[in-house]
Amino acid sequence: MATSPSQGLFAVLLTEEGEGQWLSLIAFVMVMILGAALIQVADVIPSGTENHPTLPDESSILSMDFAEDGSSLAVIDDSGTNRLFRIQGSSVVEISLLSEPTVVSSFGSDWLVGGESGLLVRIVGEDLTSIPILQSEDKVLDLHAQDGSSGWILIERGQNVELRTFDSRIQNPLSFAADIGDTSVTLTGFDVDDSGNAAIVRGISSVFSNPASPSDIGEVLFVASASIGFAPEATLVQHSIGAAYHSVHISNDPNLMGFAVSSDQLTLIGDDLSVSSDISMGGGTASTVDSEGRLWVFGAESNVVILDSDGSIQSLSVESPEDFSPQSAVMNGDTIHVIYNGDRLLVIDSTALSNPILRPSLLFDGIFLSIAAGACLVLARNFQVMGFDAW
Repeated sequence: MATSPSQGLFAVLLTEEGEGQWLSLIAFVMVMILGAALIQVADVIPSGTENHPTLPDESSILSMDFAEDGSSLAVIDDSGTNRLFRIQGSSVVEISLLSEPTVVSSFGSDWLVGGESGLLVRIVGEDLTSIPILQSEDKVLDLHAQDGSSGWILIERGQNVELRTFDSRIQNPLSFAADIGDTSVTLTGFDVDDSGNAAIVRGISSVFSNPASPSDIGEVLFVASASIGFAPEATLVQHSIGAAYHSVHISNDPNLMGFAVSSDQLTLIGDDLSVSSDISMGGGTASTVDSEGRLWVFGAESNVVILDSDGSIQSLSVESPEDFSPQSAVMNGDTIHVIYNGDRLLVIDSTALSNPILRPSLLFDGIFLSIAAGACLVLARNFQVMGFDAW
């Protein structure tokens, strides 16, 4: 029977009198080096495109959200003045408003926009409709659009910051403010679940202000519940010293309420309202939850830490420019848009994390282990039949 070339090679490597033992040793060392390189590559998430919308020079994106058609609205700070832009692909169009905008929130293919001087408008296509439920002194700090007429809102009214819900279709469209029961706490933002009936609310505390460390202004978390149009009921779940949370996220896990992220810490909020910061992944400067319920936390030097719904943690790097400094992150379907360096966007396909076609490096571990196992077999056979002196 004829012997194939590959069978002949293995016969040489495994025979007692073969002259290819040095070849097997060299191959083994090369496999080790190659494997180390492949493992390093496997720790990198490929990014898609770097998007730099044509916005005013030296402007910064303050708030951004995407509609179902892939278009977005963005509030940008242009030399101290807030302006609203619609961004779709390479097209950037400014939308004129009566007051400066501060925050946008999408619902389906449309948006709600809040801002200074009681600004609250609905934008449907090219049409703007005012929702006159706020006072002229009100400033909208955060906003969640449950639909085109209702949602949650955080407003600054005089010396107070108030969390409310609203529904412009009912007789009393703006609810009473949530009673947080502590004058030392100032609310700063929130995230609402899909039902519109529950939210995680973040804040800061004057009790823990420290002039020597300005960032340590208190880790404050509430869980709030409400029917739209009625005052939220807020329950304090954390009030301690530390860097303020810049983001909170509702979780898709039925056993987990959600996440709170600061520059140096990640906190988990359980469905029983317990909080835990005993997790090794730390914090970051930007974060988001993808369509699979995974939490992405972006840190310094292109690092990203991903917490999966099963509790597993991956510490990876993302392909990014040298000057990459993440500020915030926004989801658009399966795509993550990381806002960095003011007005730039780094686009990442979140499905690349587990897709070997988009991320071929996932195959490297299996290939490396297979080759290494074969090389070890060759070495073991040579030692068995010839002893150490054969080398």
